[in-house]
Amino acid sequence: MLENWLELQKFTKQVNTELERSLSQMVPAVTVNEFYVLHFLEQNAGHDLRVSDLSQKLDLSLSATSRMLVRFEQTCNVITRNQGQEDKRSVRINLTAEGENVLSKAKQRIDAVLSKYKEKLVNFGGIKND
Repeated sequence: MLENWLELQKFTKQVNTELERSLSQMVPAVTVNEFYVLHFLEQNAGHDLRVSDLSQKLDLSLSATSRMLVRFEQTCNVITRNQGQEDKRSVRINLTAEGENVLSKAKQRIDAVLSKYKEKLVNFGGIKND
């Protein structure tokens, strides 16, 4: 069982490294965590989440999440951050049209990488073989 777990850890690192490499070649370049931000915003009704919601979903600290969002907003134009209407202390994150475009391109790259590993993913039991 331990050997299976170690093999899974090695495999996960290999896939994540390749995903990071592929996403870094995009314009704008994004990281896997930044992809997750775009994905979670798309999945949320109205494309609107609080920073604390994203922080929990990403399993990152609030400060690390905030730094990532500042860079994303200032350099990539893929999100907007707005003060909450009901609670002026909260910040709401929204996906822009450019963010939707970047997310679409990132999904294509991720699908291309994951398709190379489909058989092994099926063997680990995480993906159905269609």
